[in-house]
Amino acid sequence: MPGIRLLALLLLAPGLFSVAQVPTAPKLIQDNSFLIEEAYNQEKGVVQHINTFTYFADSRSWLYTFTQEWPVPGDARHQFSYTLIAVRPGFSSAGGAFGDMLLNYRYQLVGNGEARVAFAPRVSSEDLECKPACR
Repeated sequence: MPGIRLLALLLLAPGLFSVAQVPTAPKLIQDNSFLIEEAYNQEKGVVQHINTFTYFADSRSWLYTFTQEWPVPGDARHQFSYTLIAVRPGFSSAGGAFGDMLLNYRYQLVGNGEARVAFAPRVSSEDLECKPACR
């Protein structure tokens, strides 16, 4: 019996004296796009899909947008994106339809995933009107 107790003590002792290690979280890309548009471009090989839906209860109208953002191969500071817009006026018998399309270019001027401050201005084309064939 004493041999079993000694063996159990030897097996459990390292756990009693070990120091707990606090796991460190990996550094994440900061994103503040919940209230304002995000200030960072996508990482290499990452394509972001953004869907928004807005319903206007008083007029029963809705607006849906789909944006896809692509980093430029070779330089993640540059990013291209497009936005498709679908609308449905609530009191119209016309139904829903695709609206305009935006083409966007964004340049990561200041900051990265570890910076406290970031600035990535965006330039968008004027609305590109969808022809009747889109409807």
